[in-house]
Amino acid sequence: MRTAWECRHTLNLTAEQLAEAYVSTSTITPRYPNAASDPRLTNVADKWRTLNRQINDKDWNGEPVTNAERGRLATLKQELNDGKFYTPNF
Repeated sequence: MRTAWECRHTLNLTAEQLAEAYVSTSTITPRYPNAASDPRLTNVADKWRTLNRQINDKDWNGEPVTNAERGRLATLKQELNDGKFYTPNF
């Protein structure tokens, strides 16, 4: 295995060029500017609002609402209360 010193001389780089190649002053740019625009994440508040509206509409129309739907609504509400605003889509 070669050392950094040997690699530098093998490539015939100056110390400044070598430092420039390995040290970057720029930061890593994110793939998406914010969580709301990331398609890999789901907004928990939006899901809660949608499901809450669907359950209220079913109740209003006299249609049955399953325990699974009510449980999912409670889970979403708990996630919001815990500060979990986005969940991954997997």
